[in-house]
Amino acid sequence: MIKAGISLAALLLVSGCTVHQSIGHNFGAYLSEPDGAEFVGTGHMCKRGQSAFMYIYRPPSQWAMDEIEAPSFNVNGERLFNIKGGGYTWYELEPGEYDLVIRRGLFGFEGIESFEIHRLSEISFSAQAGQIYYWRYSEIDPAPITPDLERTPLGDGPLQLVAPNLAFKEMSQTRMLDDGMQKLSALQLESDPELEQVFEGQVDESEEEGSWWWPF
Repeated sequence: MIKAGISLAALLLVSGCTVHQSIGHNFGAYLSEPDGAEFVGTGHMCKRGQSAFMYIYRPPSQWAMDEIEAPSFNVNGERLFNIKGGGYTWYELEPGEYDLVIRRGLFGFEGIESFEIHRLSEISFSAQAGQIYYWRYSEIDPAPITPDLERTPLGDGPLQLVAPNLAFKEMSQTRMLDDGMQKLSALQLESDPELEQVFEGQVDESEEEGSWWWPF
């Protein structure tokens, strides 16, 4: 079945379709527990003020540790890793906008184009230089509301932004995943060429009847 999934994904890629898949990386903690280093904070590295950091972790639970297939964690349209129970990782972020999406598939196949088997979470946030973000993923127990959470509460479904004290407590029970420790680029937002021309004074609004009004 796994070979069939790989063959299908390869065929769709050749055809030019956008395929969402994590075949070969989708094994859950039941089949392959995280076995990396215990949690050690690295967020102090962002004190240079030029980067942000984000941690992503999944606290161990019977549900998470008995999972056969782990969901994929995607940033700005790219799969970075599959998040296993009892695992954590971190990324350095260029300041800017980021889209986080978590998908669950079947034998690593998660969807084609706009069709997805199961999208579990989708969050957009703006990473600020010098800040550290702790993302907690749990399908059975949502993150508790903490009074010392300095940032606006942010989350979708099982993925929640949590306070450092909760993250430190739970991440001490996790181990490093194989993926991570990279620097990510911010999402490049598409600009509107016509709007740019207006700002640059290149559009003569008198040329066309019914053109939109620019008061400045």
